[in-house]
Amino acid sequence: MKLLTISLLVACCVFGQKQTRPEVPLPPALNPDSSTPPARAKSFGDLHWFEVFQDDELVKLVHTALDQNFDVLIAVNNVLQAQQQIRITSSQLFPQVNAGLTVSRGLTEPTTVLPAKLGGGATTTLYEFTGTASWEVDLWGRLRGQTRAARETFLATQENRNQVVASLVYNVVAAYLNLRELDNELAIAKQTLANDQQSVDLTRLRMEGGVATMVDVRQAESLAETAAHAIPLYEQQIREQEDYINVLLGRDPGPVPRGKKITDESFVVSVPEGLPSSLLDRRPDIRMAERELLAARAEVSAARALFFPAINLTSFGGALSKALDTLFNPGTQLWSFAGSALQPVFEGGRLRANYKLSRLQQEQAVLQYRKTLVEAFREVADALISVQKQKEARLQQQALTETLRDESDLSLVRYQGGVTTFLETLNAESQYFSAQSALSQAQRDELLSVVQLYKALGGGWQE
Repeated sequence: MKLLTISLLVACCVFGQKQTRPEVPLPPALNPDSSTPPARAKSFGDLHWFEVFQDDELVKLVHTALDQNFDVLIAVNNVLQAQQQIRITSSQLFPQVNAGLTVSRGLTEPTTVLPAKLGGGATTTLYEFTGTASWEVDLWGRLRGQTRAARETFLATQENRNQVVASLVYNVVAAYLNLRELDNELAIAKQTLANDQQSVDLTRLRMEGGVATMVDVRQAESLAETAAHAIPLYEQQIREQEDYINVLLGRDPGPVPRGKKITDESFVVSVPEGLPSSLLDRRPDIRMAERELLAARAEVSAARALFFPAINLTSFGGALSKALDTLFNPGTQLWSFAGSALQPVFEGGRLRANYKLSRLQQEQAVLQYRKTLVEAFREVADALISVQKQKEARLQQQALTETLRDESDLSLVRYQGGVTTFLETLNAESQYFSAQSALSQAQRDELLSVVQLYKALGGGWQE
C-alpha cells in the first residue's frame, strides 16, 4: 500500500505538471519614440475592427465576408473537429461498458456448466445476457497527457480560426481601399480628359484665328489621347478588383457597393501601440504557436508514460437460462473480475524512439514559437515606421501636386497671353496629371499602412 502511494505521488509530480506559458526574452519597447508610459499604453490593436473602419459600406462587406468566406468556414469546421477529438480522447479515461444478448437453440450434453435442470441433454433454447466492463487505470498519466494535448490542439485551432478572421478583415479592407483608389484615378483620368478636350477645342479656335498652329492642336490632342488611353485600363483593373473582393466575400462576380471616397477615408491611430508582452495575449498566431507548444509538451508526458506498466481492470457479468422469463433469476447469474498489468519488456526500440520523437517535436514547437514572436515584433516595428513615413510621403506628394496645379494654371494663362508656347502648357498638364495619380496612390498607401499596423498589433479578429 505504501509503495502504491509513493508511485501515485511520483506520477503526480512527474506527469501532472501544470502547463505554463514558455518564458522568452521580450524587447523593452516597440516604439521607443513614444512619450506615453508603457504601463498606461492603450493599444490600437485592442479596438474592434468595426470601431476602426468608419465606412458603412466597408463594414457591411466585412460582415458578409465573415459570414460567407470559405477559409473562415473551413477554419470553423476544423475547430468543431478538434472539439470532437477531445471527446474521443477523454473517453479513454472512463470505463468502457458493453452489453449483449444471445439466443441459441440446439442439442446439448449435460455438463457442470449446463446441468440437466437447465436443459442439458435435450434440444433447448438458451438465452444469454452478458455485460463487460474494462478500465485502464491511468496511474502514469498517459491518457491525461493525450487528453491535455487534444485540448491544447483544440485551442490552437480556435486561434487559427482567429488568425484566418484577422487576415480576412485585412484583405477585405485592403482590397476595398485599392478599389476606391482605382475609382479615384479613373475619376481623375475622366476629368483630365474633359479638361484636355476643352484645350483641344480652344487651340483649334486659336488656330482658326491665326494665333496657334497645327502643331499646337496636335500636341493638345496627344495630351487628351493620353488621358483617354488610361481610362479603359483603370476600368479593367476596377472590374478585376471587384471580382477579387467578391471571392473574399464568398460570392459570384458582380458590382461592389461603394462608400466613402479614398480622399475621405481616415483611420485614427492611437500610438503607443502597447507593451510587447500584450502581443502574447492579442495576436492569434502567437497564441496558436503557444498552444501547439503546450500540446507538444503534453505529448512528451504521454510518450514517457508508455515506459511504465499499463494497469487494466476488467469485469464480466451475465445470466444463462433456457427461459427468457427466468433469465435474471439468482440461480442463472455468472460473473468474474480480473486485473492485469502489462509491462513493456522489448519492442525493438519503438518506445524509446517514440519518446525521442516527441521530445524533438517539442523542441521544434519551441523554435516555432520563438520564430513567431520575432516575426511579430518585426511586423509591428515595420508597421510603425511605415505609418510615419507614408504620412510624410503623402504630405510631400500633396504639396507637389498643389504646386504643379498652380504651374499648370499659370502656364495656360501664359500661353493664352502669347508669352510662351503650348509645349510648356503640355508639359505642365502632363506633370499635373501624373502628380494627381501619385497623390491618390499615396493616400491609399497611408491608409494601408494603418491597416497593416492594426493587423500587426493583433487586431481584426475580435467580434
